[in-house]
Amino acid sequence: MKKTLIVDGNNLLKIGIAGVKDFYHNGEHVGGTWHFLNTLRKFLEETNYNKVVVMWDGDGNSSQRKKIYPKYKENRKYGSSEETIYSFQKQKLRVKQYLEETFVRQIEVDNSEADDLIAYYCQISPDEDKTIFSSDKDLTQLISENISVYSPIKKTYYRYGDNIKFKDCEIPHYNIKTFKILAGDTSDNIYGIHMLGEKTFIKLFPEILDSEISFTDILNKGKELLEDQKKSVVLQNLISGKTKEGILGENFYLTNEILVDLSKPLISDEGKDLVHQYYSESLDPDGRGYRNLIKMMMDDGFFKYLPKNDESWVNFLKPFLKLTRKEKTNYRKKS
Repeated sequence: MKKTLIVDGNNLLKIGIAGVKDFYHNGEHVGGTWHFLNTLRKFLEETNYNKVVVMWDGDGNSSQRKKIYPKYKENRKYGSSEETIYSFQKQKLRVKQYLEETFVRQIEVDNSEADDLIAYYCQISPDEDKTIFSSDKDLTQLISENISVYSPIKKTYYRYGDNIKFKDCEIPHYNIKTFKILAGDTSDNIYGIHMLGEKTFIKLFPEILDSEISFTDILNKGKELLEDQKKSVVLQNLISGKTKEGILGENFYLTNEILVDLSKPLISDEGKDLVHQYYSESLDPDGRGYRNLIKMMMDDGFFKYLPKNDESWVNFLKPFLKLTRKEKTNYRKKS
């Protein structure tokens, strides 16, 4: 079975920009670009992959969910200066140029989030053993026998059968969707059931820790519990779909399921066609090459960050060259 690495591009780039703050060249911040390439290089050096695919958030990536829930990611509009946004966009463009030379496949679709592209790719590639590279816990709901998630923040693999750590509990990967539909997601500004915190959730529904369960199962049990605990405000909130915005009823569950459930990715037919293309087709090697990489590294001042020996740049490029050879071989066979 082919081994494929799927990278959440925006996630990795943001980690680098925030973490490598002191890497500059000619007055421009290059820390995000360097971190992205160096992290990917190290990962390819440690594990043998046949294919690498980077998924990017497209322009208007939140638009489909905002149509359903206007407050989606509204909390992210603040705190980013124009300078930070400019730097991110410039470094993203530069990373994409590097990846073109290293035979890394890239997919970006307008009005689609990387999460949806990743989810759809996983659906159409049963013949590949996939590792998703992202710190986004939403993606852990995709874990299966041939899909694992590696968190660059935790430096940990999450595999089939593993639990995912939250603040006060650990939830099996197969119940992440159910948990987030009910508890919400503060990072995406998705409200959950009012007063249904992690500890309360586990106390009322301990089965979520050891057996696969849907939000409908939780609702049904909640109705049964309410018969004996008629004064329970939390259970009343659960049944009525009450968030801090008010009582939303069935609409709460329908909306949160669409926002959270990656088994039904929000992606256009054109987007699906593009994902299919990068899954099934080989990359044309024409115009790509390590000489272009070396020139770009020189232009960006990256050689000063390499170890001080004659083989440093060769060692840096080796994992990418290995991937290049595989993609070129694949192209020749298909041609």
